[in-house]
Amino acid sequence: MPRVSLTKQFQKERKKWARGKNKREEQLQRAFLLFTQNPKHPSLNLEKLSGSEIWTIRVDRGNRLFFVWADEEDIAIFFFVGHHDTYRTIKR
Repeated sequence: MPRVSLTKQFQKERKKWARGKNKREEQLQRAFLLFTQNPKHPSLNLEKLSGSEIWTIRVDRGNRLFFVWADEEDIAIFFFVGHHDTYRTIKR
């Protein structure tokens, strides 16, 4: 089972993303729980961004969690939460 690590930038973005929206925080917690139990769970829609080492999982229909695997590949380092289309700017 993978472990989760959150960067300071992720924690900052998370606060902005979920501010005043309890449902978003609940969705985020559910995604982390599913990920730690089974990173390939179908509802997470795990994807590796083409041409990069960045992976994403689904939080809800329009938002994703962005992460990279640590060298051991048992630690996922999450660095961004936000709109799905963010991948266009992150992977460059």
